Amino acid sequence: MNSLLIPSAQWIEPYLDIADGKDLFRFHIQDAFNYHGYDAVGGVVLGFRLLQRLSYQFNTDRKPLQRREIGLFTAFPGLGARDCFELITRMVTDQRITVDTEFSDTTAQPGIYGRFYFQFSYQGQKLALAPIEGYPGAHFLKIGLASKQQNVTAHTMQQWQKAKCDLANTLLSNRTEDVIRIL
Repeated sequence: MNSLLIPSAQWIEPYLDIADGKDLFRFHIQDAFNYHGYDAVGGVVLGFRLLQRLSYQFNTDRKPLQRREIGLFTAFPGLGARDCFELITRMVTDQRITVDTEFSDTTAQPGIYGRFYFQFSYQGQKLALAPIEGYPGAHFLKIGLASKQQNVTAHTMQQWQKAKCDLANTLLSNRTEDVIRIL
């Protein structure tokens, strides 16, 4: 576990139930960390929260969503979120995800690359989601951009790791509907 993350006992809503045909699965956020690792912790938790919000919106009959019926168009290329989506839905393997970093819908804030725009499809319905307005903030984006430069310093990389953990901790310590908005 990453020492910059809050203890798992403090994680709010750490589970997501999903179906694969008649089989039911319960994923914990830790499962997504175990799959991806701890490099893109903010993206991992963001992906998990987005799938939770999708589930809350489309799960009106209290049955878990069918994992292989979830598709995504996004302007966000982050590997942590992508790996979380793959683990839970298999959308990368099944080619039900499209990433277009040139997509310019301004209702979602810019990221380091692309935008924090996520339009999910499920059984003929669509739902566009994003983190709450103004989050992640300008400092996160500035440090993220600096971390991608050729001459990046060790100090900048430490700041970037802390910024990603701060994002993850904010997402982990709040209810999904308080950190993920419908566009």
